[in-house]
Amino acid sequence: MKVSVEQNGLLSLIIDSGRQGKQHQGFCQSGPMDEEAYWWANYLAGNQENTPCIEIIGCAVFVFDTNGQLAATGRNVVCLVNGQSVSPFETIFVKAGDRVSIDSEHMGSKAYLAIQGRWQVPLPLGSACTVLREGIGGLENKGAPLGVGDAIDIETPALRSAHRALASKHWPRYDLNQPISLILGYQEDKFNASEKGRLFLNDYTVTTNINRMGYRLSGAPIHSHITKMRSEAIHIGAMQIPPDGQPIVMMRDRQTLGGYPKLGSVSLLDVNRLAQAVPGETVTFISQHYDDARAAFLLNWQKRLRLTGE
Repeated sequence: MKVSVEQNGLLSLIIDSGRQGKQHQGFCQSGPMDEEAYWWANYLAGNQENTPCIEIIGCAVFVFDTNGQLAATGRNVVCLVNGQSVSPFETIFVKAGDRVSIDSEHMGSKAYLAIQGRWQVPLPLGSACTVLREGIGGLENKGAPLGVGDAIDIETPALRSAHRALASKHWPRYDLNQPISLILGYQEDKFNASEKGRLFLNDYTVTTNINRMGYRLSGAPIHSHITKMRSEAIHIGAMQIPPDGQPIVMMRDRQTLGGYPKLGSVSLLDVNRLAQAVPGETVTFISQHYDDARAAFLLNWQKRLRLTGE
Protein backbone atom coordinates (compact mmCIF):
# COMPACT_ATOMS: atom_id res chain seq x y z
CA MET A 1 0.00 0.00 0.00
CA LYS A 2 1.09 3.54 -0.71
CA VAL A 3 -0.47 6.31 1.39
CA SER A 4 0.00 9.73 -0.19
CA VAL A 5 -0.11 13.02 1.70
CA GLU A 6 -2.47 15.39 -0.10
CA GLN A 7 -2.67 17.89 2.76
CA ASN A 8 -0.36 17.86 5.78
CA GLY A 9 -2.17 20.13 8.25
CA LEU A 10 -0.17 22.27 10.65
CA LEU A 11 2.11 19.40 11.66
CA SER A 12 2.00 15.71 10.78
CA LEU A 13 4.68 13.49 12.29
CA ILE A 14 5.47 9.80 12.05
CA ILE A 15 5.76 8.54 15.64
CA ASP A 16 5.79 5.28 17.57
CA SER A 17 6.14 4.47 21.26
CA GLY A 18 9.54 6.12 21.46
CA ARG A 19 13.30 5.71 21.48
CA GLN A 20 13.71 3.64 24.62
CA GLY A 21 16.95 3.55 26.62
CA LYS A 22 18.85 6.14 24.58
CA GLN A 23 18.74 9.19 26.85
CA HIS A 24 22.20 8.44 28.23
CA GLN A 25 23.45 8.92 24.66
CA GLY A 26 21.80 12.34 24.44
CA PHE A 27 18.70 11.34 22.46
CA CYS A 28 15.28 12.24 23.78
CA GLN A 29 12.81 9.42 24.29
CA SER A 30 10.11 11.05 22.17
CA GLY A 31 6.91 9.04 21.56
CA PRO A 32 3.24 10.03 21.25
CA MET A 33 2.13 13.18 23.04
CA ASP A 34 -1.11 11.36 23.91
CA GLU A 35 -0.05 7.77 24.55
CA GLU A 36 -3.60 6.63 25.32
CA ALA A 37 -4.97 7.79 21.96
CA TYR A 38 -1.94 6.34 20.14
CA TRP A 39 -2.37 2.94 21.80
CA TRP A 40 -6.04 2.71 20.94
CA ALA A 41 -5.47 3.82 17.35
CA ASN A 42 -3.08 0.95 16.72
CA TYR A 43 -5.27 -1.60 18.47
CA LEU A 44 -8.38 -0.56 16.55
CA ALA A 45 -6.48 -0.62 13.24
CA GLY A 46 -5.37 -4.17 13.97
CA ASN A 47 -1.71 -3.36 14.56
CA GLN A 48 0.84 -4.62 17.04
CA GLU A 49 2.00 -2.32 19.82
CA ASN A 50 4.74 0.11 18.80
CA THR A 51 3.63 0.21 15.15
CA PRO A 52 4.27 3.67 13.68
CA CYS A 53 1.36 6.07 13.42
CA ILE A 54 0.80 9.66 12.29
CA GLU A 55 0.32 12.34 14.95
CA ILE A 56 -1.62 15.20 13.37
CA ILE A 57 -2.27 18.83 14.31
CA GLY A 58 -4.71 20.59 11.99
CA CYS A 59 -6.46 19.08 9.00
CA ALA A 60 -4.53 16.47 7.03
CA VAL A 61 -5.72 14.50 4.01
CA PHE A 62 -4.37 11.15 2.81
CA VAL A 63 -5.08 9.15 -0.34
CA PHE A 64 -4.91 5.32 -0.40
CA ASP A 65 -3.89 3.43 -3.52
CA THR A 66 -5.36 0.11 -2.40
CA ASN A 67 -7.78 -1.38 0.09
CA GLY A 68 -6.83 -1.10 3.73
CA GLN A 69 -7.98 -0.48 7.26
CA LEU A 70 -7.24 2.27 9.71
CA ALA A 71 -8.40 3.99 12.87
CA ALA A 72 -8.47 7.61 14.04
CA THR A 73 -8.36 8.71 17.68
CA GLY A 74 -7.67 11.82 19.73
CA ARG A 75 -9.49 14.70 21.34
CA ASN A 76 -12.76 15.36 19.51
CA VAL A 77 -11.23 13.97 16.35
CA VAL A 78 -13.10 14.43 13.07
CA CYS A 79 -12.62 11.78 10.38
CA LEU A 80 -14.05 11.92 6.86
CA VAL A 81 -13.77 9.33 4.10
CA ASN A 82 -14.54 10.88 0.69
CA GLY A 83 -16.26 13.74 2.51
CA GLN A 84 -18.51 11.47 4.57
CA SER A 85 -18.19 11.45 8.35
CA VAL A 86 -17.07 8.19 9.94
CA SER A 87 -16.76 7.35 13.60
CA PRO A 88 -13.43 7.66 15.40
CA PHE A 89 -12.28 5.00 17.85
CA GLU A 90 -13.27 2.13 15.59
CA THR A 91 -11.90 0.27 12.59
CA ILE A 92 -12.42 2.07 9.28
CA PHE A 93 -12.17 0.15 6.00
CA VAL A 94 -11.06 2.05 2.91
CA LYS A 95 -10.78 1.22 -0.79
CA ALA A 96 -8.30 2.19 -3.48
CA GLY A 97 -8.64 5.88 -4.31
CA ASP A 98 -10.33 6.84 -1.05
CA ARG A 99 -9.45 10.22 0.49
CA VAL A 100 -9.27 10.27 4.29
CA SER A 101 -9.38 13.58 6.16
CA ILE A 102 -8.31 13.81 9.82
CA ASP A 103 -8.86 16.89 12.00
CA SER A 104 -9.80 17.94 15.53
CA GLU A 105 -12.56 20.22 16.75
CA HIS A 106 -9.93 21.95 18.92
CA MET A 107 -7.25 23.67 16.86
CA GLY A 108 -3.95 22.50 18.29
CA SER A 109 -5.15 19.18 19.70
CA LYS A 110 -3.59 15.98 18.43
CA ALA A 111 -5.27 13.33 16.30
CA TYR A 112 -3.76 9.92 15.57
CA LEU A 113 -4.07 7.98 12.34
CA ALA A 114 -3.08 4.31 12.51
CA ILE A 115 -2.95 2.24 9.32
CA GLN A 116 -2.75 -1.54 9.47
CA GLY A 117 0.43 -3.14 8.23
CA ARG A 118 4.20 -3.06 8.44
CA TRP A 119 5.40 0.48 7.87
CA GLN A 120 8.41 0.69 5.58
CA VAL A 121 10.13 3.58 7.34
CA PRO A 122 13.60 3.96 8.90
CA LEU A 123 14.07 2.94 12.53
CA PRO A 124 17.11 4.94 13.72
CA LEU A 125 18.09 3.78 17.21
CA GLY A 126 15.12 1.41 17.12
CA SER A 127 12.35 3.97 16.63
CA ALA A 128 10.56 5.71 13.77
CA CYS A 129 9.82 8.77 15.93
CA THR A 130 10.36 12.11 14.22
CA VAL A 131 12.29 14.57 16.40
CA LEU A 132 12.61 17.92 14.66
CA ARG A 133 15.23 19.30 17.06
CA GLU A 134 17.51 16.30 16.67
CA GLY A 135 16.95 15.83 12.94
CA ILE A 136 16.20 12.15 13.36
CA GLY A 137 13.37 9.82 12.38
CA GLY A 138 10.50 10.33 9.99
CA LEU A 139 10.00 9.24 6.41
CA GLU A 140 13.63 9.73 5.33
CA ASN A 141 15.34 9.85 8.75
CA LYS A 142 15.89 13.60 8.44
CA GLY A 143 13.68 14.61 11.35
CA ALA A 144 11.24 16.30 8.97
CA PRO A 145 7.45 16.37 9.25
CA LEU A 146 5.33 14.88 6.49
CA GLY A 147 4.92 17.19 3.52
CA VAL A 148 2.45 17.42 0.66
CA GLY A 149 3.37 14.82 -1.93
CA ASP A 150 5.09 12.46 0.50
CA ALA A 151 4.10 8.80 0.29
CA ILE A 152 4.35 6.12 2.97
CA ASP A 153 4.83 2.52 1.92
CA ILE A 154 3.00 0.02 4.13
CA GLU A 155 3.13 -3.74 3.70
CA THR A 156 -0.46 -4.81 4.32
CA PRO A 157 -1.61 -8.28 5.38
CA ALA A 158 -3.34 -10.54 2.87
CA LEU A 159 -6.49 -10.68 4.98
CA ARG A 160 -8.22 -7.88 6.83
CA SER A 161 -8.61 -8.07 10.58
CA ALA A 162 -12.01 -8.08 12.21
CA HIS A 163 -13.82 -4.82 12.89
CA ARG A 164 -13.03 -3.36 16.31
CA ALA A 165 -14.74 -0.52 18.15
CA LEU A 166 -14.35 1.21 21.49
CA ALA A 167 -17.64 2.31 23.05
CA SER A 168 -17.76 6.08 23.55
CA LYS A 169 -18.12 5.67 27.33
CA HIS A 170 -14.59 4.24 27.31
CA TRP A 171 -12.98 6.93 25.14
CA PRO A 172 -10.18 8.90 26.83
CA ARG A 173 -11.51 11.85 28.82
CA TYR A 174 -9.98 15.23 28.09
CA ASP A 175 -12.00 17.32 30.54
CA LEU A 176 -9.70 20.09 31.76
CA ASN A 177 -12.16 21.03 34.51
CA GLN A 178 -10.70 18.10 36.41
CA PRO A 179 -7.38 18.97 38.08
CA ILE A 180 -4.11 17.68 36.66
CA SER A 181 -2.40 15.33 39.13
CA LEU A 182 1.11 16.31 40.23
CA ILE A 183 3.37 13.91 42.12
CA LEU A 184 5.62 16.00 44.34
CA GLY A 185 9.28 15.11 43.88
CA TYR A 186 12.46 15.01 45.91
CA GLN A 187 13.05 18.75 45.37
CA GLU A 188 9.72 19.80 46.88
CA ASP A 189 11.56 20.83 50.06
CA LYS A 190 13.24 23.54 47.98
CA PHE A 191 9.85 25.28 47.82
CA ASN A 192 8.25 26.60 50.97
CA ALA A 193 4.64 25.81 51.86
CA SER A 194 3.24 29.08 50.53
CA GLU A 195 4.88 28.56 47.13
CA LYS A 196 3.53 25.02 46.82
CA GLY A 197 0.12 26.20 47.98
CA ARG A 198 0.09 28.88 45.31
CA LEU A 199 0.37 26.22 42.60
CA PHE A 200 -2.55 24.19 43.94
CA LEU A 201 -4.81 27.18 44.63
CA ASN A 202 -4.56 28.98 41.28
CA ASP A 203 -5.52 28.46 37.65
CA TYR A 204 -2.78 28.28 35.04
CA THR A 205 -3.25 29.15 31.38
CA VAL A 206 -1.70 27.13 28.57
CA THR A 207 0.38 29.66 26.64
CA THR A 208 1.26 29.77 22.96
CA ASN A 209 4.81 28.73 23.94
CA ILE A 210 4.14 25.00 23.78
CA ASN A 211 5.52 22.20 21.66
CA ARG A 212 6.50 18.56 21.90
CA MET A 213 9.41 19.54 24.14
CA GLY A 214 7.46 21.30 26.86
CA TYR A 215 4.31 23.22 27.86
CA ARG A 216 4.87 26.64 29.39
CA LEU A 217 2.02 27.77 31.64
CA SER A 218 1.11 31.24 32.84
CA GLY A 219 -0.29 32.10 36.26
CA ALA A 220 0.67 32.94 39.82
CA PRO A 221 4.49 32.69 39.91
CA ILE A 222 6.16 30.04 42.07
CA HIS A 223 9.67 30.44 43.40
CA SER A 224 12.26 28.12 44.84
CA HIS A 225 15.05 29.09 47.20
CA ILE A 226 17.51 27.21 44.96
CA THR A 227 19.69 29.73 43.16
CA LYS A 228 22.06 27.29 41.46
CA MET A 229 21.90 23.59 40.71
CA ARG A 230 23.61 21.11 38.46
CA SER A 231 21.81 19.88 35.38
CA GLU A 232 20.18 16.49 35.84
CA ALA A 233 18.00 14.02 33.98
CA ILE A 234 14.47 15.13 33.06
CA HIS A 235 11.52 12.76 33.51
CA ILE A 236 8.36 12.86 31.39
CA GLY A 237 5.90 15.31 32.98
CA ALA A 238 8.55 16.99 35.14
CA MET A 239 7.43 20.46 36.25
CA GLN A 240 10.40 22.79 36.05
CA ILE A 241 10.24 26.19 37.72
CA PRO A 242 12.50 28.73 35.95
CA PRO A 243 13.49 32.08 37.53
CA ASP A 244 10.32 33.84 36.31
CA GLY A 245 8.22 31.38 38.33
CA GLN A 246 6.06 30.25 35.40
CA PRO A 247 5.83 26.43 35.36
CA ILE A 248 7.07 24.41 32.40
CA VAL A 249 5.84 20.82 32.09
CA MET A 250 8.31 18.72 30.13
CA MET A 251 6.80 16.57 27.39
CA ARG A 252 7.84 13.77 25.03
CA ASP A 253 10.63 15.55 23.13
CA ARG A 254 12.13 17.09 26.27
CA GLN A 255 15.88 17.58 26.52
CA THR A 256 17.76 14.87 28.40
CA LEU A 257 19.16 17.28 31.03
CA GLY A 258 17.86 20.41 32.72
CA GLY A 259 19.02 22.76 35.44
CA TYR A 260 15.83 24.28 36.85
CA PRO A 261 14.37 23.08 40.16
CA LYS A 262 11.45 20.68 39.80
CA LEU A 263 8.43 20.69 42.06
CA GLY A 264 7.33 17.26 40.86
CA SER A 265 5.98 15.41 37.83
CA VAL A 266 2.56 15.30 36.23
CA SER A 267 1.19 11.74 36.41
CA LEU A 268 1.62 9.67 33.25
CA LEU A 269 -2.13 9.50 32.70
CA ASP A 270 -2.54 13.25 32.98
CA VAL A 271 0.39 13.96 30.65
CA ASN A 272 -1.95 12.67 27.93
CA ARG A 273 -4.71 15.05 28.97
CA LEU A 274 -2.40 18.05 29.26
CA ALA A 275 -0.89 17.26 25.86
CA GLN A 276 -4.33 17.74 24.30
CA ALA A 277 -4.84 21.19 25.87
CA VAL A 278 -4.57 24.16 23.52
CA PRO A 279 -3.40 27.76 24.11
CA GLY A 280 -5.86 29.79 26.14
CA GLU A 281 -7.29 26.83 28.06
CA THR A 282 -6.75 26.77 31.81
CA VAL A 283 -5.73 23.95 34.11
CA THR A 284 -5.49 23.43 37.84
CA PHE A 285 -3.32 21.03 39.79
CA ILE A 286 -3.85 18.62 42.66
CA SER A 287 -1.22 16.76 44.65
CA GLN A 288 -1.17 12.99 44.15
CA HIS A 289 0.83 10.44 46.13
CA TYR A 290 3.09 8.31 43.93
CA ASP A 291 1.40 5.11 45.15
CA ASP A 292 -1.97 6.45 44.01
CA ALA A 293 -0.50 7.49 40.66
CA ARG A 294 0.98 4.03 40.17
CA ALA A 295 -2.32 2.38 41.10
CA ALA A 296 -4.22 4.58 38.64
CA PHE A 297 -1.76 3.70 35.87
CA LEU A 298 -2.06 -0.04 36.55
CA LEU A 299 -5.84 0.14 36.71
CA ASN A 300 -5.90 1.89 33.35
CA TRP A 301 -3.66 -0.81 31.89
CA GLN A 302 -5.94 -3.49 33.34
CA LYS A 303 -8.92 -1.70 31.78
CA ARG A 304 -7.27 -1.90 28.36
CA LEU A 305 -6.76 -5.63 28.78
CA ARG A 306 -10.34 -6.12 29.92
CA LEU A 307 -11.79 -4.12 27.02
CA THR A 308 -9.62 -5.85 24.41
CA GLY A 309 -9.92 -9.33 25.87
CA GLU A 310 -6.16 -9.76 25.84
